[in-house]
Amino acid sequence: MKHLLISSALLMTLIMISSCGKKIEACANSDKSAYLVNDTITLNASCSENVDTYLWQPQAGLQMLGGGNTSTERFIVLSLQGTLSRTVELTLSNSKSTRKISKSVVVL
Repeated sequence: MKHLLISSALLMTLIMISSCGKKIEACANSDKSAYLVNDTITLNASCSENVDTYLWQPQAGLQMLGGGNTSTERFIVLSLQGTLSRTVELTLSNSKSTRKISKSVVVL
């Protein structure tokens, strides 16, 4: 009985450790701190951890150049009157979870 309790506790500990290892750590970096209309923005989320899939979604004032499903994506800054920033939403997923983040950049 004592061995069964120890084995059960060990099994539960291993399950908890393996599920914690799949937690997504999200980050995304831009190549510059500010952009002009018609500039190309490069966003890179390869600093994120435990990610299997990427889904980039540009908001108003950005045009995506790639397919939106790799760790790095490029966007063209479009004219958008009255707005000094542009935002991209990024959904990161693995077999255990999904996490969304937003990345905004300054447009001069």
